[in-house]
Amino acid sequence: MNSNYRRSPARHLIWPSAAVLLCMGLVPLCMLVFFSFADGNVSTLNGIAGYTIDNIVGAVTSLTVGRLMLRSFWIAILVTAICVVIAYPAAWTIAKIVREKYRSTLIMVSIVPAFTSQLLLIYSIMTLMQSNGLVMTPLMRLGILPAGTSVLYSNGIVIAILVYEYLPYMILSLYSCLEKIDANVISASHTMGANRLQTFINVVLPQSFSGLMTGILIVLIPVAGSFVEPNIAGGPYSMMIGSLIDSQFTTAMNMGYGAALSLLFLLVMSLTLAVIRLVMNIADRRIGG
Repeated sequence: MNSNYRRSPARHLIWPSAAVLLCMGLVPLCMLVFFSFADGNVSTLNGIAGYTIDNIVGAVTSLTVGRLMLRSFWIAILVTAICVVIAYPAAWTIAKIVREKYRSTLIMVSIVPAFTSQLLLIYSIMTLMQSNGLVMTPLMRLGILPAGTSVLYSNGIVIAILVYEYLPYMILSLYSCLEKIDANVISASHTMGANRLQTFINVVLPQSFSGLMTGILIVLIPVAGSFVEPNIAGGPYSMMIGSLIDSQFTTAMNMGYGAALSLLFLLVMSLTLAVIRLVMNIADRRIGG
């Protein structure tokens, strides 16, 4: 069968998709490495003045870059954890408690933010969370918050926006696994004397672990590189590494340093992915054993 496949003309159909993947993956990566050593900005009239390693050295040794990188990962981890805490009961409710005929409707409702314009979503949440908005006004009238309290231009509003944006992806990832869990297994666990927490840890979590790790990857990676949300709603003290990279291309006009920062961030994210993959392999072996 393999020899027939090698002689089959159909094997050539893979080349268009392979070429697209090559052009959209490898070529931009090579350009990123190339421009990391550029001195100047190719988009200006003067163009690239030369090549230097100062961009790489500056990105690696800068304390500001280090602080922004840590802040970005801290926010990404916090947003991911909040999404997990909210998504598990939501996905479980849709998959196991709600009647089957209503599940598709609830899934559609839960992913509405994914179909909303990013800027529209950001400004809508900012309007709701301002001092005289629909959320803050009742809290201040009830005395829960002091008058004039505002969470705009802070880490809190950035985290809230990011959670709202990426929560649907976590719900979908978990729902795809929770739906497949046999209800008889849950009943058997309760029959054997396990409470809800024990059932979740010993039955639900192992069988939904792949969906959990997929959701973590889908949320953690893009959140760590976010720059639109902190730029618009975060203010100067909520800057993330993506904001610094964006400013190098749009404000400072230093493409070389921006590319070096992007390359450094890519390497850090690749290491993070490798660690997550290692954790997934270890967990799969233990769960399987």
